[in-house]
Amino acid sequence: CWSTVSHGDLTVSSAIEVSCNYFFYKVGYMLSGKTSSGSINYPRGIARLKKYAKKFGLTDKSGVEIPEISPHFATTDAVRAAIGQDTHAYTPSQLSRYVTTVANSGTCYDLTLVDKIKNVNGKTVLNNKAKVRNKVNIKQSSWDAVHKGMKLVVNGSRSSISFMFKNVKATIAGKTGTAQQSKVHPDHVLFAGYAPADDPQIAITVRIANGYSSNYAAEIGRDITKVY
Repeated sequence: CWSTVSHGDLTVSSAIEVSCNYFFYKVGYMLSGKTSSGSINYPRGIARLKKYAKKFGLTDKSGVEIPEISPHFATTDAVRAAIGQDTHAYTPSQLSRYVTTVANSGTCYDLTLVDKIKNVNGKTVLNNKAKVRNKVNIKQSSWDAVHKGMKLVVNGSRSSISFMFKNVKATIAGKTGTAQQSKVHPDHVLFAGYAPADDPQIAITVRIANGYSSNYAAEIGRDITKVY
């Protein structure tokens, strides 16, 4: 990365750690390729990104038993879509399913809010659990690279948020994000992660509408983990 930020040489893991837009812009370019006239083939790039997004549950509702809007996958600019921009729109529960799939290396669930149902006499009439939607078959080395990167976001020396996780007993893995609305609105901010990083038990997604800085969302994610 020889941008004004100058991250220098990056791997997938370190690009996640420093949240390098330029690295993932390049991924968007490479997925898109060129048309016969030499311009960027955005439709091809969008189609290839969506192919993978579908595997992680980002093209369907999450499964929770309350009203939920349908997700919207990007439609226009594959380069910006590769960093989560363009016209992407997802609920926190949809992002949590995505993060859960990453955390457990490929099992995508239909989420549920129901643990069990009892009748008026207190007898359990239904024990419930989330159903497996699909499995994502990716090389273990790819999972390892993403897991390492998300762990570095929270614990790495080059991370901008690692300082706020110093006193947390569990090791957390995560990723911050911002979504621009307009020049007159503060950014929407997000933190998505899981803990403990090496033996995941919970997935967390925090979104603050017009929250200015993703550090605020990360702080809430940290405190949720502390309480758990």
